[in-house]
Amino acid sequence: MTMRAKVWLFVVVAIGFVFAMGVELFNGTRRGMSSRLHLSLIQDQIDLYGQMHNSTWPFVDALRHAQRDEADLSPLLHEQDLRMDQAFTRLEALVLQEAGLSTAQDGQARLEQTRERIALLHESQHHWTLRARDLARRVEEGGQLSPDAWWDLFQDFEKTVGDPLETAIRAERARMAELRQRWDERSRLGSRLAKLVPSLALMFVVGIALAILEPMQRALSELRAGAERIGHGDFEHELPVKGGDELAALARTFNRMATELRESMREKQRYNTLLEETVRARTSELAAANDRLEQSLQQLQEAQGQLLLADRLATMGRLAAGVGHEINNPLAYLLGNLRYLQEELKRTHGTASEEEWREMLSATTEACEGAERIQFIVQDLRQFIRPDDTVVGPVELASVVRGAAKMAAHELRARARLVEDCADVPPVRGNGARLSQVLLNLLINAAHAIEPGRVEQNEIRVVARRSAPGHVTLAVSDTGCGIAPENLARIFEPFFTTKPVGVGTGLGLPVCQGIISSLGGELTVESQPGQGTTFRITLPIAGNAEAPDKAA
Repeated sequence: MTMRAKVWLFVVVAIGFVFAMGVELFNGTRRGMSSRLHLSLIQDQIDLYGQMHNSTWPFVDALRHAQRDEADLSPLLHEQDLRMDQAFTRLEALVLQEAGLSTAQDGQARLEQTRERIALLHESQHHWTLRARDLARRVEEGGQLSPDAWWDLFQDFEKTVGDPLETAIRAERARMAELRQRWDERSRLGSRLAKLVPSLALMFVVGIALAILEPMQRALSELRAGAERIGHGDFEHELPVKGGDELAALARTFNRMATELRESMREKQRYNTLLEETVRARTSELAAANDRLEQSLQQLQEAQGQLLLADRLATMGRLAAGVGHEINNPLAYLLGNLRYLQEELKRTHGTASEEEWREMLSATTEACEGAERIQFIVQDLRQFIRPDDTVVGPVELASVVRGAAKMAAHELRARARLVEDCADVPPVRGNGARLSQVLLNLLINAAHAIEPGRVEQNEIRVVARRSAPGHVTLAVSDTGCGIAPENLARIFEPFFTTKPVGVGTGLGLPVCQGIISSLGGELTVESQPGQGTTFRITLPIAGNAEAPDKAA
């Protein structure tokens, strides 16, 4: 038998017992209610018999008093007839209702006997009432009655009607006692069944449950033990197959799985051997490829350094004219003053007057100032193009901004006003030369976004502020033409440029983004066509123990 059939058998038996108990409980309850109603109907009949018997003497006594008082006896007779008719009608209804509770043959016979008895009682009551009417008529006609006439009338009622009423009461009480005895017997039987049937049902259900659960528990224990043995690598173990239920099918499936696992393990061993040989060969190839990769990485790092230097040189190429102009002005009056001094020295041969001496001293002072200015410009250029400056440390953003602004002054002068607001910000962690390279690129790009000739209407603003916790944001904003939306997502791509051929290389912004990322920062951009562009550089604040680098 399958587990499904066993479970269904258990369910059917349990439901059967529950149904049988429910039917017995229902029948017992129904019989109890029927017996209680039967007893109630019999008690009502006994009460009616008693009322009919007990109401006779008050009726006779009322007639006697009415005679003495010479009152009309007809209302009393009529009221008594009506009362008796109602009592017999009620008795008939009770008997019929009682008969409806039992359909057995003896119940029908008892119904006929009871109805005959009621009919006889009714007839006896009718004859007695006629005698009472005769006495009342004689009283009304003026006849004389003996003093014991009314007492004789009552005695006649007791003989003709009262005795049958008492007999009926005793019969009904005997029937009530019999019914109560049967009710008690059925109650005792129901009580015994209520104890016996649940006990038998419990024993039977427990037996079926044990018959189902014990083999299931044994099979599951064997299955668990087999799974543990297979888990420890014993693939030769097989489970015993008993019967044809689901557990037997599971045991057969388990044994088939163990067989497949044995085959898989053998195949796995063959694959492992082949894999080991393949791994050794691939390891040798990976070692060779790793060497080639290290060489490529070294070449890439060298190319990256050259790319940074190339971007600096390209920026310097764009600044060449401006820097040349910056150097040419002090160099011109330096050379003029030196020639003037040479001619004056030749002319005076040391006999110069005091006024001439003051003019030569003024020329010498101006020449020194021009030479110092050229020296500062050259120092800024050398600081900017140092290729080996990779040291990271604290950097003052204000110094970086000032140095980049001086180098980009020639590009900015004819296009916009430069506004610097970098005070009261802590040093950031970075590299002065590289930050100067990034800022110079952004300033030149901002200048090229503005048409020359309207300096007072355009502005390039450089602002540094604390932003997120532990960071400083440097914003470079311009009022130029802005960047088109279709180009905004590509400005950090290498070699992408919107400038004419020969003017831009498309490397400036990608190199700037790479520099900021290598310093642990972030470079972002916002732009609206016709309203300008804002680049934001976010860098971490330097540690308090590091000394700030002001050389930018």
